Amino acid sequence: MKLDPRRSAAFLAAIDAGSLEAAAAQLRITPSAVSQRIKQLEERVGQVLVQRGSPCTGTAAGRRLCLHLEQVALLEHQLRRT
Repeated sequence: MKLDPRRSAAFLAAIDAGSLEAAAAQLRITPSAVSQRIKQLEERVGQVLVQRGSPCTGTAAGRRLCLHLEQVALLEHQLRRT
């Protein structure tokens, strides 16, 4: 399954920052855009990924996806270094 990088970035930013507003500021987009991207990602994977609240937290599926995306980013970083 191919995941859209903008949607993945919004998801990771929300989990990392703990709120859609902080993720939006980090990504320089609106909180609504962050929410829409996360919703689209959730529709793509067929599961709720984020518990929207204060702070935003990942569901069990969201935590697994977060780990996967972080591992992919690490592998890509390692490839660029070689």
